[in-house]
Amino acid sequence: METELLAATRQTLWGRLALANFFLGGTGAGLYVMAASEPGFSVGLAVGPLLALAGFLCVAAEAGRPLRGLRVLRMVKSSWMSRELWAGGAFIVCSALDLFLPWIGFRILAWFAAVILIIAQGSILSQSRGVAAWDVPLMPFVFLTSGLASGAGLLGIVSAARGGGESTRIVWETAALILLSGGGWIGYLVWPGDPAFQRATAPLRRGSAVAVVLGMGHLLPLLLLTLGSWFPGFLIESLVLAGAGILI
Repeated sequence: METELLAATRQTLWGRLALANFFLGGTGAGLYVMAASEPGFSVGLAVGPLLALAGFLCVAAEAGRPLRGLRVLRMVKSSWMSRELWAGGAFIVCSALDLFLPWIGFRILAWFAAVILIIAQGSILSQSRGVAAWDVPLMPFVFLTSGLASGAGLLGIVSAARGGGESTRIVWETAALILLSGGGWIGYLVWPGDPAFQRATAPLRRGSAVAVVLGMGHLLPLLLLTLGSWFPGFLIESLVLAGAGILI
């Protein structure tokens, strides 16, 4: 029989600025990964690293003494937070070099660094042994699929603003990533964790959370994209609405 020596308490060390880092970093990296495979999406290639940079500035502001954050760089062998910073730095630098000195090598390096950045962010949480809701091996996959889906959603909005010439391909790519992201989220919710994990994640299995995350963030965008593929006249609107739902 399992017993708890100490009652679980909600973590308060990381607040909204840390959340902004995960959201902006994952979405920015996901946007770059998606835009790099689409010709002519220089806006996405520029905005992606800027979002990741904004995320790092948010978490630096929350830390209170951002210059001390440079010490994190020394612990790359043992800390996923250090790997996140290295990957994010490489992503931002290589993507900037590709914009000003276009070379396929810079873009490939930035692409891989963006993927590693998202995985590192998920690994930070999965290695947080003291937080029951995060200590799950599936967390990096949840972050990766969510970041790519968010990036695809934002890319769809960018595509719509450009006139939607590349929209059909983006629709199918976004739909596939929504399915992967939804599968990762459902896998997380049904993960056979210990009683502490089940209690910590119980609010995520309730009606309101399911309606927002799976309903608005997955099922509704998937439905909108399907309608857009069936009715070309609604394609641009479906990309915008689906992208907004994913991001929300």
